[in-house]
Amino acid sequence: MLLRKVLIAVGLVVVVCPSAFAQVKLERKVREGTSHTVEVSSRTEQKLTIAGMETDTSSDSKTVVKATVGKRDESGNLRVQEKIASLLINTKVMGSEYIFDSANPDKVSGSVLEMMRPVHKAILRRTTTTVYGKDNKVSQIESDQEILNELSDEVRKLVQGQFDAERQKTAANDELEKFPADPVKKGDSWERTSKLNLGAGQVMTVSTRYTYDGEIEKDGRTLDRISSKVLTVEFALEAGSPLPFTVKDSALKPAETKGEILFDRKLGQVVSASSSIQIVGDMTFVINNTDLPSKLDLKMETATNTTE
Repeated sequence: MLLRKVLIAVGLVVVVCPSAFAQVKLERKVREGTSHTVEVSSRTEQKLTIAGMETDTSSDSKTVVKATVGKRDESGNLRVQEKIASLLINTKVMGSEYIFDSANPDKVSGSVLEMMRPVHKAILRRTTTTVYGKDNKVSQIESDQEILNELSDEVRKLVQGQFDAERQKTAANDELEKFPADPVKKGDSWERTSKLNLGAGQVMTVSTRYTYDGEIEKDGRTLDRISSKVLTVEFALEAGSPLPFTVKDSALKPAETKGEILFDRKLGQVVSASSSIQIVGDMTFVINNTDLPSKLDLKMETATNTTE
């Protein structure tokens, strides 16, 4: 009787194993001689209260980028050129509205943010080349840095960090390392920490947990679904920031958070990704040696879609 139970148990394991413990490798691929289009939409809503004074800011943007992958050279390097095909930005702050439309880039308004128009016009002319090494990691980011010389000193100080090639390289490799190197099975989770460069020396460090949810069928394709949840956020202002204040302390936390990535294992490419997060908490700014207690309520939503 005991032997029979053991044999039945072993039989059940054999039947269950193929589906319950199947592992997949979420391996990114950069396919030579191909091209694709990436569309990124984002929305930000911010309510910042400083010393009792409330300021609301909202921004919507849509960017379409065309990417062309070359061929590996004798050294094993692979170059991918990216250029913005269209850009639409709508920002509202303190009752003022700024609109930038690449279809009509010279149409101005009376917004206090008009100072950013030269930046957005320069971005349209810019071609960025990402160089992948033999290991498929980003070894270099190449772009026209002379564009910065066309900007006023005030604006250049605000945005030069976002044009920094080393920071772009770090961000690109962080994205590549978002998935684990080892195979995963349904239910497996892992954590990653990344830094978001918000401009003008503002940096937000985000810790995120990712979970592999298994395969799904969508539009006739078999895709891997990965869900995500932000665990912690930290805000800091780098030394040398051009902003007229410093941050004494910051106690921010994610109030609501969710995210989804759909990955095509055959192509080795993220097909779509979406995320939303609400960040709330207290902060203390210092201006002219005066502490200003503040509260932040920030909502950020992004959606990315890639097509061949």
